[in-house]
Amino acid sequence: MSTVIDSSHAAQFLDDLLRRNSTVLISATYCQFSTQIKKLLIELKRRFVSVEIDLVPNGLQIFREVVALTGVHTVPQLFVQGKYLGGYDDIVALYRKDALSSALGKRSLAR
Repeated sequence: MSTVIDSSHAAQFLDDLLRRNSTVLISATYCQFSTQIKKLLIELKRRFVSVEIDLVPNGLQIFREVVALTGVHTVPQLFVQGKYLGGYDDIVALYRKDALSSALGKRSLAR
């Protein structure tokens, strides 16, 4: 069951989410680029939390907080250890340079 997040609490929700999870993907189910990043994370056997802004209650308010934090108005957006790692182009570039695994760190390895 989903909890509706009051727009005034969206910033706190995002802060808590980023603090409590080592890898967080801000995503949308309709976005092929989000799907590709999920596939990369799964291929690398990384544990991650995905927030589907088109499915979660008050997803738009949460996404507005993400935009305020990163200045980026598109999905996907990947956070590692609470810090913005990048969007699709950034993540794919890291992957192609064999640098994504180290950027993700060891804490996000799936068991």
